[in-house]
Amino acid sequence: MTSQPPADPATYRWRRGGFLAAELVDDPVLVADSWLVVDGSVLAMERHRRRFLAGVAEVVGDVSAAEAALTVAAGLVPHLGRWSPRLDLTAAGLQLRVRPAPAAHHSTIVLTAEDDPRTFPLRKGPDLVALGQLQRNVIDQLGAGAEAIVTDRQGRVAEGAFSALLWWRGDALCAPQATRLPSVTAAVITDLARHDGVELRTLQARPDELAGAEVWLVNALRGIRPVRAWLDGPEVAVPTRATAWQARLESLRRPWVLSDEARPRAQ
Repeated sequence: MTSQPPADPATYRWRRGGFLAAELVDDPVLVADSWLVVDGSVLAMERHRRRFLAGVAEVVGDVSAAEAALTVAAGLVPHLGRWSPRLDLTAAGLQLRVRPAPAAHHSTIVLTAEDDPRTFPLRKGPDLVALGQLQRNVIDQLGAGAEAIVTDRQGRVAEGAFSALLWWRGDALCAPQATRLPSVTAAVITDLARHDGVELRTLQARPDELAGAEVWLVNALRGIRPVRAWLDGPEVAVPTRATAWQARLESLRRPWVLSDEARPRAQ
């Protein structure tokens, strides 16, 4: 018998090889990763695992606890409903949040950020607070579902505050040639495009150079969101590809399996 998922987020800290229910420590986040779980299934969980462990290796070297925590976390996320677990490494150790996923937005409005707050753009975690503030400012201005677009010091597009940026120029799929977080969802889309024989381009581009393109923001939580308007920016194309590509991503979800040996023990 499967129980109904709890209504509220649950939080845990890693202790003695398992997770204990506990309040989170308000320390700076050194490494983080999060993903979407839909009725127990995840898109490209192995890619999320590799990205998180690479960040942990960069910070502390030993990844054994982080690897075990990722496995045990699977047993703490309900197998019914939509969930957005997030695993953090802080100076105090590993901590897990099991959160209901927020409501989906199937398109977005964007605004170019006035500055780039990122200090560790290649590692998810250290910049989440600064990017979160950037995002809140945009939502206050444009409403829920809007997102900030970060540009580098040369004014070239890099990524959204919490999403990767992709766009279509004709039949070519384009990505920014700028320092940005390695996106799991963008990597899956790129693999699908490569399999289809789609031309892939990595370009240095200012926002105005995306005029007339079909522009996407993509991330694990919301998949593909086409940009329907860019405030004080380029006029983007009406999306024609996003729905079909989102369906392809959904078809690639697989169960987040937890082996019997790794099931969390009561503590």
